[in-house]
Amino acid sequence: MEKKYEQLEADVLDEIDAVEQVLKDLSLLKNRLDSDKIDNIQKAAIGTFLLNFYVGVENIVKRISKEYYQTMPKGDNWHKELLDLSHTPPQGKNPIFNQDIVDRLNPYRGFRHVFVSGYGFKLRLELMSSLINNVEFLWADIKKAVKKFWGKL
Repeated sequence: MEKKYEQLEADVLDEIDAVEQVLKDLSLLKNRLDSDKIDNIQKAAIGTFLLNFYVGVENIVKRISKEYYQTMPKGDNWHKELLDLSHTPPQGKNPIFNQDIVDRLNPYRGFRHVFVSGYGFKLRLELMSSLINNVEFLWADIKKAVKKFWGKL
């Protein structure tokens, strides 16, 4: 890796550590999903952790986009465009993710919008259960992709 990207890598590693902590906290609540005793506070906490997961991944892509791709989407669809940029970068640049990872991240992006635009007590456990059940496998693939990305710089 080029020396000029060392700080970028350190910043991305900090984001990875933060996401790791979020997923540890989320796993503590995962066991309660099958229970009828989950309350609105726990639903809001789960929603927050899912939001934090997605925002952490998005922060990784934002950092790389600004520093390495030298571009950052703007406008109403910038969240979607940023994910698209992560697998279809500018000419001569390496992608961070493949299309499969982006496709698997899109439900989390959609959840981010629902969570930010709504109320915690209106969150649907069915949607969150699906996201929680898939997050660990997705995160493992994201970390592999990021490692592969660094190997190409």
